[in-house]
Amino acid sequence: MDPEGVPRQADVAPPRRALVLGGGGLVGMGYHAGALAALEEWGLDLAGSDVIVGTSAGSIMASYISSGWSGHDFYEYAHGRHPESERDEAAQQDQVRTIFTPLWNSRAERVRRGIGSTFAIVSARGYWHKAVRGRVPAGALRRIFPAGLYSTEETRFRLHQDLPERWPRDGVYICAADLYTGERVAFGAPGAPEATFPEAVRASTSIPGVFPPVRIGDRQYVDGGVVTATSLDLAVDAGCRSIVCVAPLGYRRDEGVDLRDPRLWSSMLVRSLFARTLRREVLAARAAEADVFVVRPWLTELKAHGTNSMRHFDRAALAASAREGTLRLLEANAGHPALDAATREGRATRPARG
Repeated sequence: MDPEGVPRQADVAPPRRALVLGGGGLVGMGYHAGALAALEEWGLDLAGSDVIVGTSAGSIMASYISSGWSGHDFYEYAHGRHPESERDEAAQQDQVRTIFTPLWNSRAERVRRGIGSTFAIVSARGYWHKAVRGRVPAGALRRIFPAGLYSTEETRFRLHQDLPERWPRDGVYICAADLYTGERVAFGAPGAPEATFPEAVRASTSIPGVFPPVRIGDRQYVDGGVVTATSLDLAVDAGCRSIVCVAPLGYRRDEGVDLRDPRLWSSMLVRSLFARTLRREVLAARAAEADVFVVRPWLTELKAHGTNSMRHFDRAALAASAREGTLRLLEANAGHPALDAATREGRATRPARG
């Protein structure tokens, strides 16, 4: 500090910065792979973010980043060049099939699970809580009508194999939702329930109605995307004033794209609710004086994304498209304060296109 009491530049702490990774299913993970690779090429220090928020598919990316993976690792994985990935398309299809291993052995059991899964969808959105004031359904009913159609055992095994049981660092928030209240829970945040790192991620990815809820402590949790696909507000509440958000379920309009093209309508409709929620979160963050930079697919990319985010797809092509689209976005916004704050050198550098 100088004699007049004015802080010198070296004494001024840089603003806390956050990386927010949104949901989007398997397709969203493919988009993240390309987008994160582009951000890293541009010079952004992903793992160096003070706060990393992950929801649903974004929770997987957040957990691996905080455990040592880079944007380049995700991109190589999508192309089948990473030691942990499958290059053969048939093997990739088998991986998707294992995610959807049925939990029923008879038609009657499927019907019972269907009823329980329908309840889970309704309850996760808070309707059950409002109707019964937080009462948990009787245990006998839960046993007769279990929620979830497909097993998460393969996911559980993979997460416990790849991730540490203990949280690798502070400032990693993994978002899930309480099945019976519909309230968001950010595991890893101050005051959140205790959870092992892999189980928090599994809870964040347990889509209600599709997969069983995950028991942590005495509560059941499901995919945090039922509350919001991004949870950008958590970064603001943590004091971050520089936020980079990757939102696979949003979209950005290209100049000259004809919105009357019917091939875009279904993808835009599926994303409309998520896009509105994202817009509200971004506006609220900016009102709190945070610099926010959002990476989301261009409309022209949505044709490849489709409407089913949990299907098999061409991982390499989608990741490559996401990388190119993100680099185009970065070039158009060079010098954005959120990008400058996130780079290792404190300024966004233009990488060579490859």
